[in-house]
Amino acid sequence: MDVITNKWRSNTDITQKIPLQSKSTPSHNKMHETNVSMSSLASKLTKAQSSIEYAQLNQQTLSWERSDLDLNIKGNSNSVASAKIEFEQLSKTQLETIALDPSNTFTASEKLAAYEQWHTLDQVELSSLKREALADHSTTDAMVSFENSLLSHTDSFSDLSKAMISSDYNSQASAQFKSTLNELGLTTTDDNSQFEHYYEVMVERIFGGNEPPVQSGVTTENLLKIPAEFLTQEDRDTIAGMFQYADENDIDTHYIMLLAFDLGGYRQFDNGEMLGSYNGNHFDSEGHLLSISFTDEDQTTIDNLFASDALSSTSLDKGFISFITDSASGTGALSHAGSYEFLQHMVEVTAGVETSATPNEFTEFTRAEERYVITASEEVVLHRVEPDIVCKNGHCEVTEKGRENGVTLKGENNNFTPEFDLQADFLESFLQRKINTETKEETWFKWFM
Repeated sequence: MDVITNKWRSNTDITQKIPLQSKSTPSHNKMHETNVSMSSLASKLTKAQSSIEYAQLNQQTLSWERSDLDLNIKGNSNSVASAKIEFEQLSKTQLETIALDPSNTFTASEKLAAYEQWHTLDQVELSSLKREALADHSTTDAMVSFENSLLSHTDSFSDLSKAMISSDYNSQASAQFKSTLNELGLTTTDDNSQFEHYYEVMVERIFGGNEPPVQSGVTTENLLKIPAEFLTQEDRDTIAGMFQYADENDIDTHYIMLLAFDLGGYRQFDNGEMLGSYNGNHFDSEGHLLSISFTDEDQTTIDNLFASDALSSTSLDKGFISFITDSASGTGALSHAGSYEFLQHMVEVTAGVETSATPNEFTEFTRAEERYVITASEEVVLHRVEPDIVCKNGHCEVTEKGRENGVTLKGENNNFTPEFDLQADFLESFLQRKINTETKEETWFKWFM
């Protein structure tokens, strides 16, 4: 296969940011807080809309000025992410009202969050137009179809919608689609049929034949979804091309499946940003600091990848590559399921450079014996309080320290029985402080799950 003109390289210029919501148990209080929040948001929307109508009545020009907002929200990205969560269910019209609010009813962070959320929704619509245009039989027909659809798309924009886009919005979208056509090499009916065929293969293998819409937002409901549902449209097109490449080169598609789920997991958690760092934050039961690192074999592969020129030209998402190969945090090594050798191979193929390994090395999937290496510090870093009582499998005993402190269990001298914290059942062990209501003495319990 000519890797320089392969048909499935695609640019991913816009990726969806997925803010993280903390998982919590629904309650009446939470529902009440949500209702209050929604009521407050509705009130603010009404006020902002009135300000916009007043500005339009006085022929005041409304436009989007991001540079001014950046000065006000610099270093406050958390407030933008929080606002995105609140605006997750809003329509484009409501998002326009927030982003262009001239009354400062909404903060700078909220305006930026609304602007970015508006463009996320608009990108989904543009992706749909591209998919429909790709159904035509040639590059020329596909380009004409897309430009006509794009013109109808922007003609339907309200004055506020037009204020949300730049003057070269159409030309940029057309240029991006033209570049995609050139990389896909769609010049004949057969070429287009091939792409559609392998896209269907991707849907069958990744989604079981029923392709879901692109998911966004880490909510309680979304935590139950598979990571692949968070793949962007560009991701799915790229993976479809991988299946074509695998078919033409007799590659075990299990490699592609794992790479797709690694990429989906990265998208699911705000492009990896919400996963944090494992290293420096975890300890074993004795207080030794734990660290996750790559195996020697994987680290060698990663070093070779970054020493090559392929990264600068690959169409694979560079943010994902950086996340999954990061050695400092340990999160990439811990969360990856796929093969780093295959990742390097696909980076090289999509970059159009000579590959380090031949496709024959991936004919049969081989699972590595080790996915990562975990080490513990020699010294004890976290010193824990020795408990007075330890409990395991529902049975509690007083420790030597507890006996020295005069602690006894209920039934021995009418002391209390420690309560069980159901919300901590995911921990192997934890400490809990209890205060005797009669003696006011503090007691530490160590629970083992």
